[in-house]
Amino acid sequence: MKEVIILGPTGIGKSDLAMKLSLSRKGEIVCVDSRTIYRGINIGTSKPSRDDRKDVPHHLLDILDLDERRNAVWFSNKAREAVNAIVSRGNIPFLVGGSGLYLKSLLNGLFNINLAEDDRKSFAESVQNITTSLLHKKLLSCDRESAERIHQNDRYRITRALEVYTLSGKSLSEHIRKQKRFDDFNIQSIKIGLNTERTMLHERINHRVDRMLQSGWLEEVEELLAFGASPDWPGMRTLGYPEVISFLKNDINYNRMKEIISAKTRQYAKSQITWFRKEEGVTWIDIDKDDSYATASKLLDRECEN
Repeated sequence: MKEVIILGPTGIGKSDLAMKLSLSRKGEIVCVDSRTIYRGINIGTSKPSRDDRKDVPHHLLDILDLDERRNAVWFSNKAREAVNAIVSRGNIPFLVGGSGLYLKSLLNGLFNINLAEDDRKSFAESVQNITTSLLHKKLLSCDRESAERIHQNDRYRITRALEVYTLSGKSLSEHIRKQKRFDDFNIQSIKIGLNTERTMLHERINHRVDRMLQSGWLEEVEELLAFGASPDWPGMRTLGYPEVISFLKNDINYNRMKEIISAKTRQYAKSQITWFRKEEGVTWIDIDKDDSYATASKLLDRECEN
């Protein structure tokens, strides 16, 4: 059986589908997510519950401390190890998540662009006082493809794309287009995408934010800060966490916090949709028109017959 990839925007039900398919088909889940790799941030990242993890093995959850940072190349190596181990046990790997770059790194491999450390340091100093919104506008002017793919508040990836363009003379998008596939990955995958109408997705996202807040998100962040977590740590820059911190510091009120988190999540979902629509070989399922589990099961059954 090939690896099964379940992709789509945040809040659309990828994890639920993966759980059902894994339970019925002797599967294990590899979480393709740049945020759930961090320990401690559970509610705001909608990590699988303890019961779910008990019922189905999950991989690449809680493998980094909040102050650590790793790149997509590192992740792809970890994910490949997990996939190989699952296959060796005779089980099916279900790769699930919304991090497009991490998925791309796993399927195609990523290159390392050799840039002089002194040049990188100088560039970092040159942009440290420039706002993220202005950096995103700069990226739009020199690498629109990357700017449309990267979330407008993701300062780390925006800066990285600008750094590549400034120091190499070529856009990150151009580097990506010229990269060669890593033959040693050799992934033969079945790709299932979940989608729905934009208004329905927005409703799901708004309800999701409400559920997370009702489930103790504020208390989770409060406890992390009490134990010394810094708002500047990579893990604490996860979508929604800066806004919760602002609320806890009385910089914004509760309704404003919720409004900002919901809006940023909707923006992130839009960028995910743009990214995944470019992915080749995806069978898309409209969750409001089709039974996603039944449709996905039929697809996997056909693949088993071939």
